[in-house]
Amino acid sequence: MVFEALAYSVATVVFLMLRRRFGDCIPSLTRWVVVATAVACAALGSKALFWLEDPALTWRNLHDPAYLMGGKTIVGALVFGMAGVEIMKRYIGVEQSTGDLYAIPLALGIAIGRIGCFLTGLSDNTYGVATSLPWGVDFGDGIRRHPTQLYEMAFLVLLAPILYGIMKSIRQSAADCSRARHTWQPGDVFRFFMVAYLSFRLICDFLKPYPRVFLQLSTLQWACVLCLLYYSRDVWRWLTPLFVRGRYVEGTG
Repeated sequence: MVFEALAYSVATVVFLMLRRRFGDCIPSLTRWVVVATAVACAALGSKALFWLEDPALTWRNLHDPAYLMGGKTIVGALVFGMAGVEIMKRYIGVEQSTGDLYAIPLALGIAIGRIGCFLTGLSDNTYGVATSLPWGVDFGDGIRRHPTQLYEMAFLVLLAPILYGIMKSIRQSAADCSRARHTWQPGDVFRFFMVAYLSFRLICDFLKPYPRVFLQLSTLQWACVLCLLYYSRDVWRWLTPLFVRGRYVEGTG
C-alpha cells in the first residue's frame, strides 16, 4: 500500500508539472470528465482481466469476496481505461487527443508500484518462472525466479525519457510550419506508451506462470495482442518514414 500510494502521488505531481510545461488544450471540466472515466473504467478492467486470468480458479472462488476483490491487473486497467475514454470522448464530442499528459505519469507510477510488487513476494502473483540465471530471486519458497517486477520497472524507467522526447518533438512540430508532415502527432505520446508497454508485457509474460488459455498465450497476452492490433495503423505511420528514408538512401548510394 505504501508504494501504491507513492505511485499515485508521484504520477499526480508529474502530470501537473507536464501540464504546466506543455500546456493543456482540453478545458478543465472536460479533462476531469476524462480522468473520472479513465479511473472508473480502469478499476473495472483491472478486476475483469484478473478474474479472466485464471477462469477455473475464479470459478472455484466465485463466492469468496477476498479473492474477487483482492487482485487486479495493470493491462486490464490500461485497456479498459483507454476504451472507456474513447467512448466518452465520442459521447461528449471531444475530438482532441487527451492522453499525452498521462503517458509519463503512468510509466513512472507503474514503475514505482512494481517495487512494492517485488517486495511483497509470492502473494502478489507478479513473479516469474524458475530460472538458473544468476540474478534469479528467491521469494521465500526456495526457488530462484525471474524478478519480472524489476524487469518491468527498468523498462518503464527507460521508456519515460523517450516519451518526454516525443512530447518535445510534437511541440516543436506544432511551431514548425515549414514542413507539411511530421512523424509525431498529438496523441502519439500515449499511443507510443501503450504500444511499448503492451509489447513488453506480451513478451515478458512468457516468463510468468500464468495459465495459457489459447495458442500458448495467457488472457493478459491476448488483451495485449488485441490492443496492439488497434494501434497497428499508428505503428505503420511511425515506421513508414523510416522505410521511405531507407529507399531514398539506397537509391542515392
